[in-house]
Amino acid sequence: MSINFEHFQNFWIEQQKTAKHMERGDALAHIVDFIKAHNTCGFATGYGDYIRCTPIEYTYMDDEFWFVSEGGNKFIGLEKNRNVSMAIFEYYGDVRDSHGLQVMGTVEFYDNQSDEFKKLLAFKGIPYDVMKAAAVEVAVIRVKPYLYEMYDTDFVKAGYDVRQIVRLDEE
Repeated sequence: MSINFEHFQNFWIEQQKTAKHMERGDALAHIVDFIKAHNTCGFATGYGDYIRCTPIEYTYMDDEFWFVSEGGNKFIGLEKNRNVSMAIFEYYGDVRDSHGLQVMGTVEFYDNQSDEFKKLLAFKGIPYDVMKAAAVEVAVIRVKPYLYEMYDTDFVKAGYDVRQIVRLDEE
């Protein structure tokens, strides 16, 4: 079976031309509320032919996503490519009640001695001495988002298109 890839690649691009968009601030507020209501995502990394999607806990602090990781195959992609994608979503039970967010962003890394790590621990209410005593080396990953794509049937109920896009690099 062959499919017309170009047709499917352009589906949402064409749909957005006639979509009813929310005010940017309203869409962003809805997205941030959704992010704060969750704490786990699919974290996708890769380069070349290698891809990896890791389920991982995040902390949303200062409008950015923060991760603490002991390691794993996600670092194969992160070593060579600082662009990542994330997916946050709810259980899908019905097409009339669907909520999900795609995030694109860039990463920066910190070690477990950094001021950024200490700030993250304080935000989470974890004493730095507790982590230091664990004697486990971790990497701190900060994702600075530049694109949100939210698919949410609540938008339709409010009179807007089901899919809202907010570009943070066009402020």
